[in-house]
Amino acid sequence: MTSVNITITGCGMVNPVGVGAPACAAAVRAGINQYADSNLIRTKGEPYKMATVPDACLPEIELSAVANVNANFLFKRLLQLAIPALKEACEAAQISAPVPVFLAVPEQRCGRPYPALEPFLKALSSQVDYPLDLITSRVFPMGRSAGMNALNEAINLLLNSPLERIIVGGVDSFFDLRLLSALDAEDRLTSSRTMRGFVPGEGAAFVVLEKTADARLQLSNPGIAEESGHMYSEESCLGDGLSIVVADAVANLDRPVPTVLCSMNGEPGHVKEWGIAQLRNSASFHANLQLHHPAECYGDLGAATAPTLLALSVLGLEKGYYQGPALVWCASDYQQRGAVVISHS
Repeated sequence: MTSVNITITGCGMVNPVGVGAPACAAAVRAGINQYADSNLIRTKGEPYKMATVPDACLPEIELSAVANVNANFLFKRLLQLAIPALKEACEAAQISAPVPVFLAVPEQRCGRPYPALEPFLKALSSQVDYPLDLITSRVFPMGRSAGMNALNEAINLLLNSPLERIIVGGVDSFFDLRLLSALDAEDRLTSSRTMRGFVPGEGAAFVVLEKTADARLQLSNPGIAEESGHMYSEESCLGDGLSIVVADAVANLDRPVPTVLCSMNGEPGHVKEWGIAQLRNSASFHANLQLHHPAECYGDLGAATAPTLLALSVLGLEKGYYQGPALVWCASDYQQRGAVVISHS
């Protein structure tokens, strides 16, 4: 029997360093940084440092798409970010039949509007010229690692159903004054007072998964776990969750991993967590390991992080400037942790 592999046949990206997957990948490779003072002001008069997509780069939304929903600013912003990224991925994969979308979205935080539910997927579907299967589509409200959960569920469904393709994506934006104020009060943001924090960003990314017997790049079974000592837990972070997902992702490799792309955003807790996970899995890594954390270019992309890192990995492996196999891992503010390996067949 011919074995079935899961590969990525299309990518689309929008974030502060570019519109379009090739532009984003080239900017990240060049180390271009888009941090800048925003027009949102802290209570003490200092502007928030952010990385944002210029308004001129975002598409106009047809009013019919939001006519019957409570479309606040954040809802519309996420829609504007998602539209061009989804179109690009669908065009690259030559989508012609209805395809479900497994969409990573922000965590449900206290006091924050939560726009990315069923009305968001319907609105998104109405703005693209490609058929989406909204009945099978799902959202994953888990923040930075949500795309890994979406990827895991998508792979399982592809391997155990007649479906041939699923789109995995994510969209998020920190362009939300209430959220910024809450994060600032927690002393989590980079400012003139401290560099021990992250720069809020925004973006969207989508990858098209397809099952095939002949793939240039293959995905491992993702590792999915929870970290009890997460950002908002009273327990100490012992790196157990990340150690588990890394071990699961690299379990079947026959050679060490030379390349890692990750969600580290400048907060010291993630550095400690990765250090523990790397040490526990040291036998699986190449002696000259290259660690990439693109948030230093485009800021923290929240729920768009995992699909963005997946797309960057695919382009880097195909172009040859990333050596495979490449490990991608993500850690959310809350419990969720996820990792996957992309390798040449």
